[in-house]
Amino acid sequence: MKKDRKKRKKARGAASQKAITGARAAVTRATRKLDDRLAALERVADSLEEGAVERFRASSVRELREDQLLRDLADLQAAFATRTPGALPGDIEPFRHLPEAVLRWMQARFGLTPHLEAGRVLQMPSEKLDNFMLVGDRGDPPAGVLVRVRVLAPGWMRGREVVVAPRVELAE
Repeated sequence: MKKDRKKRKKARGAASQKAITGARAAVTRATRKLDDRLAALERVADSLEEGAVERFRASSVRELREDQLLRDLADLQAAFATRTPGALPGDIEPFRHLPEAVLRWMQARFGLTPHLEAGRVLQMPSEKLDNFMLVGDRGDPPAGVLVRVRVLAPGWMRGREVVVAPRVELAE
C-alpha cells in the first residue's frame, strides 16, 4: 500500500511537471503570437501616419501653388537681389533674406525643388510650351517648330511632378 501511494505521488508529480511544461510552452506561443500581432499593428499605424503626412504635404503644396506664394516669394527674392545691401528702405532692409529663408523652409518641409533657373535659354518643340507659363504670348506657334524661350522665373517640382510651371518668354 505504501508503495502504491509513492507510485501515485510520483505519477502526480510527473503529470504536474508535464502540465507546467505545457503551460509554459503555451504562454511562449501566445507571447510570440502577441508580438507578431503587435508588430503588424505598428506597421499599419506607421503606414497610416505616413499617408496622413503625405496628404498634408500634397494639400499644402497645392495651396501654395493656388495662392501663388512660391512664385511671389521667388519674385520678391529676385527683386531684393537686384538691390545692393542697404539700398532698400530702412523698414524693409531687415526682411531682405526673408523670402530666401521661407523658400528654403518650404523646400525642406515639402520636398520642393526649383525647376530651371532664371535666365536660362531653352530650345524645344512648340508642343512643349504647354509645360510652361508663357509671358507675352504671341499666339500659338505652328506645331513641329523649334522655339527658343528664356526662363524668367523658375518653376517648382515635388519629386518628379512639376507643381508650378516655370515662367518663360519667347527668345529671339
